[in-house]
Amino acid sequence: MKLTIKDTLVQASRLVFYNAKFVVLLWITNSAFALLTSVVIYTLLENSLSHSIISDQLNKQFDYFWYIQFQNLNKTQLDQIPLLIYVVVVIYTLIQTFYLGGLISVFNYHEKNHMVDFFYGGVKYFFRFFKVVLVSTLLYALGFILNDTLGNVISYLFRNSENALAEFVIRSLRYSFLIFLIGIISIVSDYTKVSLAIEDNHNILNYISKSARFIYDNFRITFSAFLIIALIGAGGALLYNVIVYFLPRTPYYFLAIAFILQQILVIFRLLIRMYFYSSEVLLYKDLSAEIINKQ
Repeated sequence: MKLTIKDTLVQASRLVFYNAKFVVLLWITNSAFALLTSVVIYTLLENSLSHSIISDQLNKQFDYFWYIQFQNLNKTQLDQIPLLIYVVVVIYTLIQTFYLGGLISVFNYHEKNHMVDFFYGGVKYFFRFFKVVLVSTLLYALGFILNDTLGNVISYLFRNSENALAEFVIRSLRYSFLIFLIGIISIVSDYTKVSLAIEDNHNILNYISKSARFIYDNFRITFSAFLIIALIGAGGALLYNVIVYFLPRTPYYFLAIAFILQQILVIFRLLIRMYFYSSEVLLYKDLSAEIINKQ
């Protein structure tokens, strides 16, 4: 029986909450890397504020003189922070790729959802998924290069034009095309990982083209499910921003409330990520299944 969009979303949500215990692992990892990147800046700020005679004034209003002083005193350390962020991002991506193998493994065999099965799937599919990540990163880079090239062409065409409306429309179409391109690369990358795990294959390039063909043949249901889940994620982020916008900044205990809301948003995004892959596993298994006629 072919799944409908409604059936896919309902069954995928059940699959996510059936494996919700893995969110704890994902959240702890996310928090650890966030702490790793923030502790360096926190240490610099703490040292600067504890040795600055104007630090008390920052309780009343922001002091740009202190900010310039902070930059000059910590120039060497601040120049090294981008390198640290790049290293952390690479390591974080590798760990998330490992976790993704475990998630798809337990989604594929939902009756085997123990931690041992999760880590076994992570080890088994890591190198396959890492190759897909490299290819998708290359495609993302080409997409941004193409977007920049289109931007330069638009600027050249309208350099002597006063038709601001036409330029605005064309630039809007350019950014819309970029978003669509990112979405296509993301969904093809996701289904490639799913198909490699379900069919237990190592041929990366063959399965990229196979996944693209699968999405093309089933575009309505695959893209609709992807778009609906993305809109749910965007709706949650929008709700968070609205609540935080109206949340008072004083007294200080409101900062604790803002922190709790931020962690809820992080957990929500992790659930949405799991929701994407659970729906894709269900759709791929259902739509690629062989139909046997009963005689």
